[in-house]
Amino acid sequence: MYKSIQVEDFDFSIFSDVSPSDVKKYKERNKNRLIKIQDYLLDSKNTLSVEKIYEKLFVDIKPDIFLSHSHADKDDVIRLAILIEEELNLSVFIDSCIWGDAFKLLREIDEEYCLNGSNFNYKKRNYTTSNVFIILNSALHRVIYNCEVFIFLGTDNSIPINEAFKSERYLSSPWIYSELQFAKLVRRTPKPRGIKFESRDQALAESLAFDNAPNFAYSIPETDTTLLNRNLKNWIEDSNRYSSQDVHPLDRLYKIISHR
Repeated sequence: MYKSIQVEDFDFSIFSDVSPSDVKKYKERNKNRLIKIQDYLLDSKNTLSVEKIYEKLFVDIKPDIFLSHSHADKDDVIRLAILIEEELNLSVFIDSCIWGDAFKLLREIDEEYCLNGSNFNYKKRNYTTSNVFIILNSALHRVIYNCEVFIFLGTDNSIPINEAFKSERYLSSPWIYSELQFAKLVRRTPKPRGIKFESRDQALAESLAFDNAPNFAYSIPETDTTLLNRNLKNWIEDSNRYSSQDVHPLDRLYKIISHR
């Protein structure tokens, strides 16, 4: 990773419109991936290979941009990704695109190993969930490491203001916190100019919804810099003006943030 950026006031309403059919197509790119736990077994019984899971579900992805966001904003984030891909010809990874595969795998494992009659064994279910979530978290970290730019899209959904904390802003998602914290600590690498990143098919999956669950307040890890929503919009929409110049779109982005 070369640079981390936080857009503190992301709001897609100021951007060019993206049709619902394009959003639907984006969601269906990797939909209905076949998940079979026997593909991951090291033996004939119950030992699952983490490396085989990575190879099957979380192949090495090297995007230009990793978009971190709240699941509540996923449709707007898809619209943003579509604009970036179409206008700037950059590959974009949306962090929720591999959630569906992880949940399918978790359900397969739980139904095979955690069911007692019609109920799940609580301790076994906690064990399988923690393992799959750690695998998912590690996979996301791999993609962040491989990307050039990490962009966190801050909204009221991802950074809510809680009156209990005197209007201070905190993250409510442990996943966003983990991504930001990793992006803060990961080694910075030179800009990989001349290396063509292969675009991967991506799809979004439904996020978890917890009713009456406890909330956690995570302090927000710092990014290298911040970017206003309107400047993000200008960066995308000014692509035609630079089309005849030999200027990489991400280099234009770095110039914008350096003049703040």
